[in-house]
Amino acid sequence: MTSSEIKWAPIIPLVGGFPIGAELAIGTEPTYVGSYSGFWGNDQHYMNYLNNIRGLNVPYVNFTEDVDYKNNVDIVVATPPCAALSALNTGSSAEVKGSGCAKNEWMYQAAQDAIIRSDPKVILIENAPALSTNKGKGVADKLYEIAKSNGRSLLLYKTSTAYHGIPQNRDRTFAVIVKSKDCPKFDWYERECVSFTEHLKSANGSLSEMIVNPNISTEHYGMFIEYKTGLDRREVMIRDKFTTAFNWVNDHKLLHEAVEWFKTSNMEKAIRAGEHAIMKFSQGKGIWDGSTHVFGEAMNAVIGRNMHDTMHPTESRSLSYREIMHMMGLPDDFELVDPKKNLNHLCQNVPTCTARDVVLESMKFIRGELEFFSGYDYVKQDNHNETVYDHSAGKVILKPQPKQPVVDSTLSEFF
Repeated sequence: MTSSEIKWAPIIPLVGGFPIGAELAIGTEPTYVGSYSGFWGNDQHYMNYLNNIRGLNVPYVNFTEDVDYKNNVDIVVATPPCAALSALNTGSSAEVKGSGCAKNEWMYQAAQDAIIRSDPKVILIENAPALSTNKGKGVADKLYEIAKSNGRSLLLYKTSTAYHGIPQNRDRTFAVIVKSKDCPKFDWYERECVSFTEHLKSANGSLSEMIVNPNISTEHYGMFIEYKTGLDRREVMIRDKFTTAFNWVNDHKLLHEAVEWFKTSNMEKAIRAGEHAIMKFSQGKGIWDGSTHVFGEAMNAVIGRNMHDTMHPTESRSLSYREIMHMMGLPDDFELVDPKKNLNHLCQNVPTCTARDVVLESMKFIRGELEFFSGYDYVKQDNHNETVYDHSAGKVILKPQPKQPVVDSTLSEFF
């Protein structure tokens, strides 16, 4: 089966990183876009890109309303909400956090609808890295039950965006439900990747002048580092291997001195923040660190805090909206609908390079080009350490081999 013969569709596309990456791999637009009531606010960006910017006519199907819709495709990609398993979820109850949280139902719903409505050969569901750990095993087990009851197997593929061509340390796990009683083995990835600084140089498109945080140069802990050292905060933090200015100050036992400096500089907000931190630490508690974030070779995951607090590697400002989109691999002509209101939608996304590579592996499965783990239908692959596990028993079934980097000319198409 050639790429042009492969039909595919996204379910809950959100801002669009997963389906755009899928199109990069397959080369054709989706047959349809499926979603549910309540997701249009996020899905609108991708639909605007497809049908308004590119002038296509791809149908948007609301499964909540159109309960009988069916359209067979070969690959389905889905981006259901993952807050329940996110490390950033600060909830303490089972209703809002963990494997039993109701938010996980969207993963099960997407998997079941994909099977019932499209009978694909591969279903790819992106989620938090915890999906492939003990924390998320309850969720993974339910996905496995869905797969097995429908004559399919489940592969959990854990990886990071930095392995796929964009300098972003964004760990994710993909639940890969394949139409086979044995799990296939996906290839390992470690693409060449330019530095954070170099990657930002190629950011082009609208919203290049719109800055996420115009006040980052006057962030108080960053200013204190420059006062104390006489050097640029980025130089000091990268040299000393600190990501946040607050952690640099606190680790050097300079928090009290910083507060005194804030007082001499009449920085009322900084004084309150510093004294609050001292009080919290005296109680054995932590704080929410909103100080300057600095990254060297690769940025940490593009999430709300990092978007707002990351300082540009060479300019005295934060990143622009376009640079954030570029860090997610979105094409230069992609637009964010109502950007000031919807900036955070970019975080609820899959970097297109990571999406492209898992779809490329799915295409190999469809063409019969992958090896199989005979007798194993519930497997975890960890692209970090190139180890494969029988996820039901938690035992290693394949140990690391020498890496074979993947080279692909399509890398330069969007980023």
